[in-house]
Amino acid sequence: VVLWPGVRIGQDGFGFIPSAAPPASPHTASSPPGDGKEGAGKEREWEPERKEQGRRVVLGDAVELGANTTVDRGSWRDTVIGRGTKIDNQVQVGHNVTIGSGCLICAQTGIAGSCSLGDRVLIGGQVGIAQHLTIGNSARIAAKSGVVRHVPENASVGGYPAVPAARWHRQTVVLAAL
Repeated sequence: VVLWPGVRIGQDGFGFIPSAAPPASPHTASSPPGDGKEGAGKEREWEPERKEQGRRVVLGDAVELGANTTVDRGSWRDTVIGRGTKIDNQVQVGHNVTIGSGCLICAQTGIAGSCSLGDRVLIGGQVGIAQHLTIGNSARIAAKSGVVRHVPENASVGGYPAVPAARWHRQTVVLAAL
């Protein structure tokens, strides 16, 4: 395992639970808006509660994590990075994420909590992957894509929202002609 400077492994994930519905207004009847006393004398009606992130981070053999990459520990399952996976600088791996073997993940990518990536997945730079998604084996995601749906095995996707690569290229040509 190779860890470059600034790597952080095993911090709490961004796990918060709303404790109650947020108040209808931050102002009280006795403190009109703009008087500098908004909420004065009133208990907080809503504040998120931290959810425990007590699971582990498991790194397979020959994993490499680039500078300033962060890997959150899990809350209900371990966060796992499979054998031989290489992750570039400034990548965020959320809690409960599983990444298969032999994946390549480029810089400034964010993988939200509870995603599952198969083996040999290729991810370009500055990709965002929404929570609870599955990315199939050997899938490819183009740089600067926003993934908001599951990606099937062997698929190539790009754009925002990410769509099959051929469709994304056609959309780009049509948009340029407008």
